[in-house]
Amino acid sequence: MMFWTIALLSSLVVTAYPVPQRPTPVAARTDLRAMATVDSAIAQMGGLDALRGIRTARYSMVTQWLSTNFAPRPFEDAPSYELNSDMRDYTTRTWRNVRRFAGPAWTEVTDLVIDTVAARYSTTPLPSVANAGRTVDNWTALNVAYIDERRELFAFTPDRLVLLLRSAPDLRSHPDTVIGGIQEAAVSATIDGFPTTAFFRRSDGFLTMARYHADESNDFGLAPWGPMTVEVWYSQWRTDPASHVRTPAQWDIARVGRPYKRMTVLSVAFNPALPADSLVLSDSVRSEYLAHARHPMADLPLTNARLAPDRMIALFQAPGGPVAAVKVGNGWVLLEPGNLPLNAARAASWLASNDAGSKVIGAVMGTTFPSGGASWVSRKGLPIYVAQPGAKGDSASLKNYGAPLSTLHVVARGQWIKFQGAARDSLWVEPIDVPNLQGALLLYSPSLHWAYSSAIGEPAQLAMVANRLRKRGWTVDVVGSPRAPEGVKPIRE
Repeated sequence: MMFWTIALLSSLVVTAYPVPQRPTPVAARTDLRAMATVDSAIAQMGGLDALRGIRTARYSMVTQWLSTNFAPRPFEDAPSYELNSDMRDYTTRTWRNVRRFAGPAWTEVTDLVIDTVAARYSTTPLPSVANAGRTVDNWTALNVAYIDERRELFAFTPDRLVLLLRSAPDLRSHPDTVIGGIQEAAVSATIDGFPTTAFFRRSDGFLTMARYHADESNDFGLAPWGPMTVEVWYSQWRTDPASHVRTPAQWDIARVGRPYKRMTVLSVAFNPALPADSLVLSDSVRSEYLAHARHPMADLPLTNARLAPDRMIALFQAPGGPVAAVKVGNGWVLLEPGNLPLNAARAASWLASNDAGSKVIGAVMGTTFPSGGASWVSRKGLPIYVAQPGAKGDSASLKNYGAPLSTLHVVARGQWIKFQGAARDSLWVEPIDVPNLQGALLLYSPSLHWAYSSAIGEPAQLAMVANRLRKRGWTVDVVGSPRAPEGVKPIRE
């Protein structure tokens, strides 16, 4: 009996006072293979102490902007160029970017991002979708997209990227891969909120590329592509003679698998003294930012929307909104349905309020650039007719937004298109080629005596569209374009 009593008491003691567990050694929690890969890259770049010692940086760069597209022919990206004097303070998250744009005359602006506020200085401030609020002493608040850009730029600057990888609690190694015939080590981690995979050459340990996923809804030009995969490629490694830090002189960025921009570093200085008086924003500019800039660039109300006098064409007249809508039967077909899904939804709501009993029944997209609003149309199960050169980009956008592709119809030849609920009315749609724009779409509505083409951007293109209409022998009173959807009288010979 005594034996069982002692055993029971022992059991109770063990239950009440469990033996403390020793903490798991750091080495057991760390992916040592991944850490070794990152440490090898850090050593090649100058060592851990040198990279940790970088607090400020000044870059002189040339940026070549490319036009993202899926065109089958090369060299259709129509690049533009800018010079950058890029100053950064990583401790205060301050970024000052003096930008000079090439053109008939050089123009210059200064973009300044301080922590969570962004603004632009210009001696000749111009209206832009990036601007928000009043201009105060030549400073205009910039959209929150510039906060996003600073976040990405700082995170994927090579010397910062390897440090962030090294300190990431979820750093993991992956099987090697081959890029361009060269064996690459792969590691993954969450970098400033971005799920990231980085690749390092096995031959010399250098960083090759970082791939991450980003939602660019705030950016006007990127939003139509939807949440996307981004790649930053690093090459042309050089050693800074002052700091002995080695960094790449060439950064190439791809989005949705296509070239987006090239950044060439002309010079870099680490830990320079940055002029304090050039890194300050007034309270007035900060107030304008807080009041007007913290929403997507394309999230703008349809305050100027109206119906044409015949009430058969809707003009939305808002940056990021659909170009227009044309009435077919008792429904509306959106033309280029907007930058974001919310733009198409907002247009549909406006139409329902201003044309009782009507609704959106489909969309037409006639250019090579996608429309984020198409994903709203697709989720409604409505047909979307697209130009053949833009079909791949349109599909990529729908996929990124998680919308079905089954509603997408590629227009490869002229055809009549009908929409549910509009049995007695239809639109003719066909491809048309004009200089600098091949495979755009031409629409014709017999009931309205109205034609429209996404190919019209200048008088010469309008003349070519008008000539096509004359050859068809159609009765056309006006011809619409993206700039004037309601239409103008066609040019007569």
